[in-house]
Amino acid sequence: MNAGQKVVITSGPYLGKRGRIASVRNPTQLTPYSYYVKVYGSVARYVWFKEGEVKADPVQSDPIGKADTVNHPGHYTWLPNGIEVIDLTEHMNFNRGNAVKYLARAGRKTKATELEDLRKARWYIDREISRMENAQ
Repeated sequence: MNAGQKVVITSGPYLGKRGRIASVRNPTQLTPYSYYVKVYGSVARYVWFKEGEVKADPVQSDPIGKADTVNHPGHYTWLPNGIEVIDLTEHMNFNRGNAVKYLARAGRKTKATELEDLRKARWYIDREISRMENAQ
């Protein structure tokens, strides 16, 4: 596996999490840890993994990301650094998170709903602005 490749963690406390290989150790170095992976979840972390503790992520081989339409739908997993939209939105309040979600998927879920997704994003932004103005 190479730096930049998307992977799935196959053992340990990060089992099932996805990430991207940040770097690969030189095989001549005396350490069992080969892959430095940015693991995505509720908190992004860089962790070293041994050979066999990570495998290639099957979602990356599917150009429209439909390998897992429930847990990792393509319209939320397209960002080039491997992060999923949910990794961003779970650090925001509801209105802001939904605005980001609709902006990120506009034109990616279906081309027919692109304008609708942009209008939904604007609705959540307007709602957040109103909430903030009323709190003053």
